[in-house]
Amino acid sequence: MVLASGEGAVVIDLDGVVWLGGEALPGVDRAIEMLREHGIQIIFATNNSSPTIETLQTRLERVGIDAAPEEIVSSALAAVSLVPEDSSVLIFADTGVHHAGEERGFRLDPPFDAVIVGWNRSFDFDTITHASQAIRTGARFIATNDDPTHPTPTGLLPGTGAFIAAIATAAEQVPVIAGKPGAAMVALVRERSDNVAMVIGDRPSTDGAFAHALGVPFGLVRSEATPPSEIVPAIEGATLLDVVTRALGA
Repeated sequence: MVLASGEGAVVIDLDGVVWLGGEALPGVDRAIEMLREHGIQIIFATNNSSPTIETLQTRLERVGIDAAPEEIVSSALAAVSLVPEDSSVLIFADTGVHHAGEERGFRLDPPFDAVIVGWNRSFDFDTITHASQAIRTGARFIATNDDPTHPTPTGLLPGTGAFIAAIATAAEQVPVIAGKPGAAMVALVRERSDNVAMVIGDRPSTDGAFAHALGVPFGLVRSEATPPSEIVPAIEGATLLDVVTRALGA
């Protein structure tokens, strides 16, 4: 048993763990129910910067999970937290980052203080050009995450890591990574709980490293996005329910 009743919080990834392409994976509602029955706080943490927190909350409701906005953190929130309020920011990302930036009072006019890059389907040559030029003239280069792929029901899609590699090459600069396992995401989680007990996810390179950054055990849910890794999980299983059941010793 890794988790004790009434103690701490569990950080849970979403894509490939709770759902795949928006469709619930087997047993996720029961897994969350078990954790709550044992008095364990839950924090959902995703490197997917595209949806807003409100959208994620709605998606969780659709798969049978009630979650308050303060129980959800994303790499979009982590990315904007790295830039002072009222800064001028060039954003190449989907709605989640734009919405978070609006709430932080970001302006969109040059000269830019920062460039934030997240997952989006409109990435092209112009994106690389405008982003790299702004970075070369002094804008801080921030990436929501560096995940190489994004899991979907039909297979893996290119992830944000693929996009930032092109910009980093053109700008000759390495970005600050805001999402898991970066320090900004660690700070967001610690704002919500000062007693994290475990991280559960499907990527050792991000979720496993995030667990290490928080100093807690890692529970691995094996998915299509799970590559071979030197990071050894404390517990692993085919589903979130498997991992939670073993962690609770149920």
